[in-house]
Amino acid sequence: MSCRTALSAFSVAAVVLSTAPAYAQEATGSSTTVAAQAEAATQDDGSFVEKGKSWAERTQIIERLNGDIDGWYPRLGGMTRGGGFAIGPGYRTHLGNVLVDLSAGISTKSYKSADVKVRWLQAFDERVEFWTEYRYEDFPQEDFFGMGPDSSLDARTSYDFDSQNIAAAGILKPISWLRGGAMVGYMSPQIGPGSDRNFPSIELLFLDRLAPGLDAQPNFLHTTLFADVDYRDVRGRPRSGGFYHMALSFWDDRTLERYDFKRFDANASQYVPLNATKTHVIFGRVGLSYANNETGERVPFYFLPYVGGVDTIRSYREFRFKDENALWMTAEYNFTPMKWFSLAAFVDAGKVSADWEDINGADMKQGYGFGVRVHSNKQTFARLDFGTGGGEGWQMFLKLGPSF
Repeated sequence: MSCRTALSAFSVAAVVLSTAPAYAQEATGSSTTVAAQAEAATQDDGSFVEKGKSWAERTQIIERLNGDIDGWYPRLGGMTRGGGFAIGPGYRTHLGNVLVDLSAGISTKSYKSADVKVRWLQAFDERVEFWTEYRYEDFPQEDFFGMGPDSSLDARTSYDFDSQNIAAAGILKPISWLRGGAMVGYMSPQIGPGSDRNFPSIELLFLDRLAPGLDAQPNFLHTTLFADVDYRDVRGRPRSGGFYHMALSFWDDRTLERYDFKRFDANASQYVPLNATKTHVIFGRVGLSYANNETGERVPFYFLPYVGGVDTIRSYREFRFKDENALWMTAEYNFTPMKWFSLAAFVDAGKVSADWEDINGADMKQGYGFGVRVHSNKQTFARLDFGTGGGEGWQMFLKLGPSF
């Protein structure tokens, strides 16, 4: 994504939030101050800000972005990492006790996706849920640099990843901070030549031996067991508490019988406020991924764990390093000078390896940088980060939606 595109998209998010209705501001002033503000607002009724506030109240844009009401909403993001600025229409409604959520989007890099999510059951005081979902993806400019921690930046290639996935999930929430469940799905991925004109297509530099699954892609029956511990104060924009996630998935090659594998993912996030108003917050995160193929089988290159990018090491491009094992960690300081705007400083580190025993604190890739966030009290809408320190210059990342 170009700097101009990212900054323009971030500016749009900032304007939307800055024109949010007055209820998003605390009524902490005296009655005299409130009266003065009301008089000033009346005098400036024709201003851009006042018109923006009126539009936000009339359209209920903040409530729609937060998911608080039924009806249309703007879908922000929803693509894969590195897919560019994405936006599209969404519509959610309740048909009796059934929740239906439809959305689609397209990005500045011509990435496309569409989602149909249906919650068929929510029972026992919201402790039990049953969902089905369908997702279509067309990502024409995915990056692949080769496998391993020593992959070269000069080996950057582009490939097209398309997929359709249908899944059903059962979720159990026995207590407010604990959630577990299982998902069963069927995915049909396809790999094709990349369309990024700045880099060669993957088949020109890599063979199937170096990029497993390049020549042919199977259909997968996949099963995932997961558990979450979540005691964040606000899930969309946490400033205290923690989130801990574990998932074990089984991928069964149903057509080629060459790509059966298991994958384990875990991450732990903790938010520590430094003052009572939570305007100063320290955030820490550690994550790991492990993929293990069956004897005689292989793990497709497009499903390998990775480091590099907005959610791992921000001094490297998205998906910069890939292999069967990955570890990453982040420490971030966040300062909120006003309710809809925050500043951040961060350090990141991580690594990948073909051998699980090499996943440790030695020889880790590193990075540091700064960023800004646009948000309401309940939701983070946009995050813009600038990272360096990895020996590959400055990287810029725009992400729409919650930070992690």
